[in-house]
Amino acid sequence: MKNFPAFIWEADVVVCGAGTAGSVAALAAADAGAKVMVIEQFGGPGGSSSLGQVTPLMSTHIPGECRGSYLAEEIERRAAEVGASTGTVTANFDPVMLSLVLEEMLSQRGVEMLYHTVITDVNMENGHIESLVVSNKSGSGLVKAKKKYIDATGDADVCALAGLPTLHGDEENHKNQPCSLRYMVGGVDLDAFWKYVQSFRRPGQEPLPRPEHFGGACTLNGGKFFPMDPVFQEAVEKGDLTAADARYWQFFTVPGRLDGLAFNCPEFFDIPDITDAKKISYVQVEGKKRILRYLKFYKKYFPGFENVYLASVSSMVGVRESRRAVTEYILTTEDAFNWRKFEDAIAQTNYPVDVHGMKLRNVAIEGKEGAAPYYEIPFRSLVVKDVDNLLVAGRNLGAEFVAQSSVRIIPTCRSLGEAAGIAAALDISDGKQVRAEMEKRGAKFTR
Repeated sequence: MKNFPAFIWEADVVVCGAGTAGSVAALAAADAGAKVMVIEQFGGPGGSSSLGQVTPLMSTHIPGECRGSYLAEEIERRAAEVGASTGTVTANFDPVMLSLVLEEMLSQRGVEMLYHTVITDVNMENGHIESLVVSNKSGSGLVKAKKKYIDATGDADVCALAGLPTLHGDEENHKNQPCSLRYMVGGVDLDAFWKYVQSFRRPGQEPLPRPEHFGGACTLNGGKFFPMDPVFQEAVEKGDLTAADARYWQFFTVPGRLDGLAFNCPEFFDIPDITDAKKISYVQVEGKKRILRYLKFYKKYFPGFENVYLASVSSMVGVRESRRAVTEYILTTEDAFNWRKFEDAIAQTNYPVDVHGMKLRNVAIEGKEGAAPYYEIPFRSLVVKDVDNLLVAGRNLGAEFVAQSSVRIIPTCRSLGEAAGIAAALDISDGKQVRAEMEKRGAKFTR
């Protein structure tokens, strides 16, 4: 390769990916005194929560809703201050504003952001990463970490490029969860639409929250029946929607957007390997075709949508699960359903099993009788096996397929990122010490 390397950049901690977990990992590492560099393929932080427009926050379903992350509380507070969040436990938030909030926090802490940069290879010898090969407008060069690397790519890209084994999809068929291409619209009369949706409530059902904070869903994929299903069935029969359009449809209000809604669709059920570049491109192209069809459908069927317009389409495909790292401990489905606790726990959750597909697998975790109503994620599930300077954070942690479907929500990924960032900056290998440092900084855990 001509003129290689074009550059060599160094930092104490190198975070790969500026998504939910990666951003928090970088913030935590910087707070711990490390010089931090973040490598990000897009032009801003937040990943799925911002560029993928994944809103709102899901509840951990733990009484008291302890966050297990001091940085999560700061993010939510700062987002609420600029009108980008409802400030509630299961907060609706504006994905665009969240990215700006995260970037401001990263800048204020001196984190160096390397945007529009792709990791193309990993140089590793004897279980030690020597450097990452990256490519951007400056050419191809090397990025080196003096202490540790954190793979927060979501797809365990660093692990895969290093030739390390990874877990992938369901253990039975190795297929990944379905993916989505989310979007937001404006020009909606939310009060009129709220009244319309309210008219579908069944006798005895609680009324919807007011238009400032409500959502709804429809699924014709054999799962739970939602009251608006007949509208979609009619549209499919008349040719205004396809069966694929109606398999999964969901919307939420967005703080600060008084005439806007965010949509968790269209969803793609036929992508067995979401790390296939051609399949990702297909989702982007086909997804926009479906979004255009939705817009025509809304104007024809929904009161309040007469002046609707497309505000944005996510630049990232909404990936729920892909490659996962092989770590010192693989979190199991049994761990979750037994509400297992760990001495080196750095996160807690009781979010349901949430596997999308032609038939939804949304199963509440009821746990083991007599146990506190949540399970924990051990620090060892972030420590990549047989590599002495690589951690993972976020949805690509070491976990079985079903367990990962419960772990993958934003609040839990923030805890995982915080733990990885502190461990990398302070060079801590004992999870109990990592947890103690998190609590020292203000992270709250359920006892």
